[in-house]
Amino acid sequence: MKKTLIALAAVAATGAAFAQSSVTLYGVADISVGDDNVTGSSFRAMANGFNNGNSRLGFKGTEDLGGGLKAGFNLEQGISLANGAVDAPQDFHRAAWLNVTGGFGEVRLGRSLSTSFYSVASWELTGTANYSVVAKQFGFAGAGSRNDAAIMYFSPAMGGFKFGASTVLKGNDANTTVAGQQGKYELSATYAAGPMVASFAYNDTKDGDSGWGLGGKYNFGGFTVAGSYVDEENAAGTTTKKGFSLGASTMVGPMTLTFDIARDTEMKDTDWLLEAKYPLSKRTFTYAA
Repeated sequence: MKKTLIALAAVAATGAAFAQSSVTLYGVADISVGDDNVTGSSFRAMANGFNNGNSRLGFKGTEDLGGGLKAGFNLEQGISLANGAVDAPQDFHRAAWLNVTGGFGEVRLGRSLSTSFYSVASWELTGTANYSVVAKQFGFAGAGSRNDAAIMYFSPAMGGFKFGASTVLKGNDANTTVAGQQGKYELSATYAAGPMVASFAYNDTKDGDSGWGLGGKYNFGGFTVAGSYVDEENAAGTTTKKGFSLGASTMVGPMTLTFDIARDTEMKDTDWLLEAKYPLSKRTFTYAA
C-alpha cells in the first residue's frame, strides 16, 4: 500500500507540472545550390544550410515554477537536407542545455551558443549566416560559436544595457587539443535602444587564444550600416588577427540587399559579401549570396 500511495502522488505531481508547462517542436529547412572555388578548383554542388547554419530540428520547453521563476530546456539537432543524415559528432550538437530565468536574468548550463556569438549576432547584418564575412574572417570576437559544458549568465535589460558572462571550468574541455587542462571565460556588454545597437565581447582561454571585439549598427530607416573592430592573440601574446568590418543593408521593394566587407590588417586579406533576400512569407525566403 505504501508503494501505491507514492506512485499516485508522483502521477498527481506530474499532471500538475504539465498543466503549467509547454514544449515546442521547431525547425529550420535550408538548402542551396552553389559554385565554390577552393585553392584553384571550381565545383558546383548542393549545400545544406548555406544561410541558416545547418537545417535543424529542435525541442524547447518551459515550466512556470512560481514566484516569477521559470525553468527551461533546449535540445537541437542538425540535419542535412542533401542526404537526410544527422550531424556528427553529437546528436544534439547545436544545443543541449537547461536554464532558470526570473527577475535576475537567466542562468544557463550545458552546450550552448557562446556569449561572444550573441554579442556579434546583435549587430551583424546577415543574421550570422553561414557566409557571414565577419564570422569567416574573425570568428566571434575570436571565439567559437558554441561552448560545451558552459555556465552562462545573462542579465535583464537595464536602460537598454544587457550583460553576459560565461565560463567553461578548467576540468572541462574548452579546447580539445589539451583535454581537461583549460578553463575559458567570456564577457559581453550590449546596448540596444531605438535604431542603435552596440556590443562589446571579450573571451580568454587558459593556455590558449584570447580576443575582443566591438561592433554596432544603426538603422536610418531606409538603410542600416554596421561596423566592427576585432583583435585576437594566441597564448604567447602574438597578434593572430586584427582588423575591421564595414557593411550596409537596404530595402529594394520587399527585397533586402546587403554588402559587407571584412579586412584582416594583420594577415593582409579581405573577405566581401553581396547578399539578396526575398521573402515569400513570414517564415520563408529565397536568397542569393
